[in-house]
Amino acid sequence: MSKHHITAASSLLIVLALSSGCSEKHNTNALTTPTDLTRDEVCMLDGMILVDHPGPKGQVIFKNNEQHFFCDTKGLIATLYDQNYKAKIKQAFVQDFGKRKWGSYNDNWIDIKQAFLVMDSSRFGAMGPTLVTFGARADANSFAKEFGGKVLPFSQLNEEKFEAYQKRIRQQLRDTISNISAANNAATHQHN
Repeated sequence: MSKHHITAASSLLIVLALSSGCSEKHNTNALTTPTDLTRDEVCMLDGMILVDHPGPKGQVIFKNNEQHFFCDTKGLIATLYDQNYKAKIKQAFVQDFGKRKWGSYNDNWIDIKQAFLVMDSSRFGAMGPTLVTFGARADANSFAKEFGGKVLPFSQLNEEKFEAYQKRIRQQLRDTISNISAANNAATHQHN
């Protein structure tokens, strides 16, 4: 073997050793904190740019350290209950609306397990009716007093309650569309 081949082989072994060491280091320093929003973050489900839409957002960190964002808390929670993702999720975060104003994008991320949800308020998020998230029950209660809704700790939400909520808001949206359609038809007939 020539001196050139030995040097090339040694270099290859060093590169392989260093890259495997980096890989191990990456796995031991797993991502566990939320990322602040910029214009670069898009919703995992529909590609919407998060900062272009009002209301609470969410993000997950998967066990493989991939991080994904949600333009609405309903999408995040649906993903937490989805059998295709459930076992792969390491951590999930939502924004604490007790520490931010509607339409502002101060992040104030909290672990969803610590959150209080306000269901059925009059405030709409990026995808219509939303679950507004808070770090403190008192803030959630104040919001519910002003905008309606029911306060529920995330720990008391389960798949059955979430699906009932989703079903209820889908029916409300169908009713709204039906009412708008009926009003448009009535207005059309008045002009004829």
